[in-house]
Amino acid sequence: MRFRIIFTLLMCCLFIGSASAQQRKLKKADKYFQALNYQKAIQYYLDVLDKRDLSRAKIKVAESYRKIGNMNEAAFWYGQVVRLPEVEPLHKLYYAQALQATDKCEQADKWFKEYAAEVPSDERGQILRNACEPETVNQLKSVGSDYYRTQQLEDVNTTLDEFGASFFRQGIVFTSERDRGAAIRRIHTWTGDPFLELYYAEIKSAANGGYDFGLPVKYSSKINSKFHDGPVCFNKTQDRIYFTRNNIEGNRIGRDGGGVVRLKILTARLENNEWRDVESMSFNSEEYSTAHPTVTADGEKMYFTSDMPGGMGGMDLYVTMSENGRWGPAINMNAYVPGINTEGDEIFPFIHDDGTLYFASNGHAGLGGLDIFYSNDVDGAWSPVANMGAPINSNADDFSLTFSDDKSIGFYSSNRAGGNGNDDLYMFQREAVDVELLVYDKNSGEPLEAALVEMNCNEREFTTGSDGRIFFEMPLSRTCRIEADKDDYKANSAAASTKGYKSGEKLLVSIPLDRPLEFSLAGTVTGTGGQTIGKTSLTITNDCGEPVDVMETNSSGGFNLKLRPGCCYLIKAQKQGYLVSTENICTRGRTSSQNITADLALNSVPTKTDEVVEVVEVTGGTTTVPPTTITPPNFPIPPARPLGFPTLYHDFDRASVQELYQDELIIIYNLIQANPSVIVEIGSHTDARGPSSYNNKLSTRRAGEVAQYLKERGISEGRFSARGYGESQTVNGCTDGVKCSEEQHQENRRTEVKVVGNTN
Repeated sequence: MRFRIIFTLLMCCLFIGSASAQQRKLKKADKYFQALNYQKAIQYYLDVLDKRDLSRAKIKVAESYRKIGNMNEAAFWYGQVVRLPEVEPLHKLYYAQALQATDKCEQADKWFKEYAAEVPSDERGQILRNACEPETVNQLKSVGSDYYRTQQLEDVNTTLDEFGASFFRQGIVFTSERDRGAAIRRIHTWTGDPFLELYYAEIKSAANGGYDFGLPVKYSSKINSKFHDGPVCFNKTQDRIYFTRNNIEGNRIGRDGGGVVRLKILTARLENNEWRDVESMSFNSEEYSTAHPTVTADGEKMYFTSDMPGGMGGMDLYVTMSENGRWGPAINMNAYVPGINTEGDEIFPFIHDDGTLYFASNGHAGLGGLDIFYSNDVDGAWSPVANMGAPINSNADDFSLTFSDDKSIGFYSSNRAGGNGNDDLYMFQREAVDVELLVYDKNSGEPLEAALVEMNCNEREFTTGSDGRIFFEMPLSRTCRIEADKDDYKANSAAASTKGYKSGEKLLVSIPLDRPLEFSLAGTVTGTGGQTIGKTSLTITNDCGEPVDVMETNSSGGFNLKLRPGCCYLIKAQKQGYLVSTENICTRGRTSSQNITADLALNSVPTKTDEVVEVVEVTGGTTTVPPTTITPPNFPIPPARPLGFPTLYHDFDRASVQELYQDELIIIYNLIQANPSVIVEIGSHTDARGPSSYNNKLSTRRAGEVAQYLKERGISEGRFSARGYGESQTVNGCTDGVKCSEEQHQENRRTEVKVVGNTN
C-alpha cells in the first residue's frame, strides 16, 4: 500500500514534465502506423498506454495487432475498445472476428449480431451474423473429416512463414521467410520478419503411404529479388510463370501517394531452363496492389486479387482474359459470381482444371480468420460460394490452397495451433468424389435457382445457383440421401452412391421437383334465360373429409374457390324461387394443375299458368322442354319428362351399370337429393337381340339395380319407381331383324331417369 501511494504521488509530480514526452511517443506511433510498420507502432502505443489510459492508443494498438495477425492480443485490446465512448461499429466486427479466431465463438456471436444490426448495409455483416451459431459451426467442423488426411511439412516449415505452394515438376515452389543467414538482413517492417522469397522442395513417396520432402533450396535468382517475391503459379506446360513481387524494377522502388510499396503481378518465360523476359502485367499500378495470380489450363484466363478502386472493400477477386497474347482489363468477379467479393478480403485464388475456383476469405461465414471457399464454373454459370469446412479450415487463418491435377493431393497454409511457427504449409490426401447436383423443374426441364439442398451424410445445406447446380464432395464407398426443396414445389430426394468410384472422379446427380397440384373452380350462376343470378347460396362438400363450406355468389352471380387435389366435390346452388342445382367436380386423377370453370343453371319453380316453359337442370348445362300445360289437381299426370339426368349404360346381357358410368350414378343421386320434391322414374332398356320376354326381365333387373343404389343411400322409395321397357324403345331403329353394329346396340342398352311427379 505504501508503494502504491508513493508511486501515485510521484506520477502526479512528474506528469507535467512527462506529458510532452508521451505526446512525442504518440506521434511516433502514429507515424509508424501510417507507414504500415505495425511492429514499431505497437511498441510506442504500449509505452503510451503504460503511462496514460488513452482511447486513441487503444484503438490503434488493437488495429496493429489485427494487421500482423496476432489475434490473441487483438481480442484483448478490442475487448477494451468496444467499451469506449469512441467505439465504432467496425470495432465490434473486428472484436467478433478476433474472438472467433481464438476459439471463443460463443462470445463472438453477440458482437457479430450487434454489428449486423448496426450496419445493415454491410453484406459481410449480414453473412457473418450467423457464423457462430452452433448449427453452422458443427456443420462446418464435420464436412471433410471422412476424406481429408492432413500432415504438416516438418521438413519444410520453419518458425516463420511458409505458404503459397504451387506444383512444379517433381515438387513444389513455395514462399518463405526462412532466409535468416543473409549477409545483410532485409526485414519487413510490417511483421518485423525477413522478406519473402521462393523455394523449391522435391516431393518423395514415403514407405508408409505418405510423402517426404527434399531439403528446400532457393528457387531462382531471376525471380527472387531483394524484397517480397511470391507466391507463383505456372501454365499447364510450365514454361510460363506468373508471380507476385513488390513494385520494384531494377533499382527503382515504386511507391503510391502515401509512400507505400505496393504489389504487382509479373510474368516470365522459360528458355534453356532459365526464366527470361520478366514483364509487368498491363493492369498493374503503383496506386494499388495486384497479387496471387492463377491461370486456367488453357492459359486464357487469369484470376488474381487486388484492392484497386471500385471493389467491394479490402482485397477483391478479379479475372482478366488473354486475347491474341495480350491480357485484357481486370473484371471484378462479382460480375460473374454475385456476392463472391465482400467488404472483407478475398485472396489467394486457385483455379483447377475442372473449373473450380478456390480462394480464401474473411468476409464469408466460416470457422474463423481466413477460411477457404470455392465456386464452380460450368459453361459460364457459377455455383454459389461454399465453405470447404474442416479439417482444411480451422478457427485460424487458412488460405493458399492448391490441388494436383487428379485432386488426390494438395497443399494449403495455416497459422493454426500446433504448427512450427507463423504460417505453415500443410499437405493433404483426398479420398473423395466430386458431386455435381442438378435440381430442375420436372415439367419444363428448366434448372431451379435457390433450391435448398440437404445431405444426410454430414447434415450440410446448400443453395443452388442460377443454373440449378451445386458442387460438393462425398467420401469414397458411401451412399448418401440428398433432398431438394423450393418454395411452391414438392420436396424430392435422390440417393447418391460413390461405391466403385475412385478419388477425383465426378458423380452426377439430378433431382426433379414438381409443383404441388393446384386447382381452382370459377363459374357463374345463371337463370333460364341466361341472366346471372346474384347472391346465390353455395354449399360445397367433398369426399376427403373436409368440413362443409358455405359461401354466397357475388352480385353478378360469380364465384371462385380453391379445390384440393385428389377429391371429388359437390357444389349445390340454392336460391328462393328456384329449383336446386348441383355440379360435380373431381380433381382426383388429374395430373396437372388446372383452373376449372363450371356454370350452374337455376330453374325457376313453375307456377299455375296455362302454359309454361320448363328449363330443367343439367349438370354442366340446361335443357329446354317444349311448352306444356300445367294440369290442375285430379287430372291425369303428364307424360314423364327428362330433367337432364345423365344416361347410364350396361354391358351386353348384364344388369349392372358399366364401371365407366359410376360417376353418373353419383350425379343422379345428388340431383334427386338436392331436389327433395321431385318424383322420378327409373326406366331401363335393352337392345333388340334375344327373345323379347327375356329382354323385359333383363331391363327390369337393370332398373332394379339403380333403384337399389338410391335406396341404399337413403332416397325414400316413395320418390322413385323402377320400370323395365325391354327392347320396345330403341333409339336408333335397331329392331329385330335389322343388322346393326355393336356401337349401335350399345346405345340401346341404357337406363334413363325422368321426373314423373312432385311430392308437393
